[in-house]
Order: sequence, then C-alpha cells, then structure tokens
Amino acid sequence: MNIKELLNRSDQFLAERGIESSRLDAEVLMADLLDMERINLYVKYDYPLKNNEIDSYREMIKKRAQRIPVAYITEKKEFMSLEFKVREGVLIPRPDTENLVEAVIEYCSQNEMESPQIIDVGTGSGAIAVSLAHYLENAKVVGVDVSPTALKIASHNMEKHELSERMSILKSDLLTEFIKRKITDIDIIVSNPPYISKSEMKDLDPEVKKEPKTALEAGEDGLDFYKSLIPQSEKIIKNGGKIFLEIGYQQAKAVKNIFGDNWTDVEVKKDYSENDRIVSATFNKKDPE
Repeated sequence: MNIKELLNRSDQFLAERGIESSRLDAEVLMADLLDMERINLYVKYDYPLKNNEIDSYREMIKKRAQRIPVAYITEKKEFMSLEFKVREGVLIPRPDTENLVEAVIEYCSQNEMESPQIIDVGTGSGAIAVSLAHYLENAKVVGVDVSPTALKIASHNMEKHELSERMSILKSDLLTEFIKRKITDIDIIVSNPPYISKSEMKDLDPEVKKEPKTALEAGEDGLDFYKSLIPQSEKIIKNGGKIFLEIGYQQAKAVKNIFGDNWTDVEVKKDYSENDRIVSATFNKKDPE
C-alpha cells in the first residue's frame, strides 16, 4: 500500500467518525510518522509503505478516531515558530496565545527594557515562558506550575531550546513561592490561565475535554484564577511593573473590574479574530492616606 491509498482510507475512516479535519489530520500524522514535511507527501504519493509503518500509522489513526488531539499523538506542537514537546497532562498551546507573547515582547521593546524579570504563571508546556526567553535575549524568565507533568515537560522544552542560563522552572501554586521568598522586584507577570466556567465545560469539543481540567476550568464564572492572581501579583511586582493576562472573549469587563486602585492603564487587546483576548495593567501602588 502506498501513501496516497492509506491517506484516502484514513481520511474516510476519520470523517465517518465525525472528525471535521479528517484529511488534514491524516496528513499531519503521516508526515510525523515518516519524519517529513507535510507538503512532501504530495510528491511521494506512490511511496510504498512498509508493514511496520502501516501498523504504526493505523494505531495513530485509531487514537485520532477516539478524539485524542493530534498534538498528543505526535507529542509536539508549534508555537511562535518554535517546536514544543507536549503530552497528555499539559494544555496544548493555541495560536491565540501568541497574541499574549507578542504583547509582552512589544512592551519590552517599546520600553527598551534591558533585562526584564518575567514570571509565567501556569506555564504548562512552557510555551509562553520559553518563547519569551527565546525572543527577549536578555530577559530572565521563570515558568511556574503545580503539576508535576507540566514541570517536567516545561523543563524539557527549556533545555531543548538551550535556555537554562536565563530561564528556570519552579513548582508554585500561583505566586505563593515568590511571596514566601519576599520577592518584590518582578517587572512582568504573564499568564494564560484557566478561564472556562463550569457551565461552559460541558459544551467543549471532545478533543478539548482530553486536556487537563485544571488548565481549563475556573469556577462558576470562569474568574477564579484572576481573583487570586491579581491580588497576589501586588505583593511581588515592582512599582510600574506590568501584568498581561489572556482572557475569554466575553470576559474583558469582568476581569477589568477585578483590578483595584493599585492598578492603572488597564487595557484590552484583541486577537487576530478581533475578539477580546488580553487584559494588561500597570501596578502603581497608592500610598496609604
């Protein structure tokens, strides 16, 4: 059996099981199996597959038919033009989150920050933290998480991109470890938190439900994370420091309302689809009267 024949069969098999991106997924999995760019499949349609390749590919297709995300099957995902290892137990990086990284990079560039101290809260695979350390060559970045799986995967991605000299991974429940250590000089706090409400969870696609619930759900209104992180941030961020948070497309007003009197310049930025996606604010602590 050649590539074209097996792709056609797999496309039909996945489509019959409700996979809308059946052809794309079949091609991505085939390219991963053969360790080639997807575009090269078209010029090698007649390539005869070996029996062990056919068997391995069929196992991949079976997993996809069970609605396991492609990224969990291939154990990799591109983000900010960098390749990241992912696996079950960590959130799969989304293109929308690139807006968050780009906003931080733009802010550092515009303000000519020489060596910003950055914390990525809920780092997951480390996609945000690694990307910031990669593109901000003098930044010092810490990715924090409570999940042992996330800490392991984020550490792998940090080492994969050779960033250990300027980056570290730390186990912490939000910012509690920094508060314990009386850190007070952080320039930037960034996070793509869980922001899906309990009622919204049941309507998620089957693939999304395969991702860790703790990285998705944030209480009855989807705001639990913000209500905890923003007050904690005030204890470790320096005066004039900045926070950048990804939000759900309907959450801008609610998240803005969580910021108290110590925050100024509260702004909302849209993503590529013109949906509200990022809330940023500047910490300016008011002196007690």
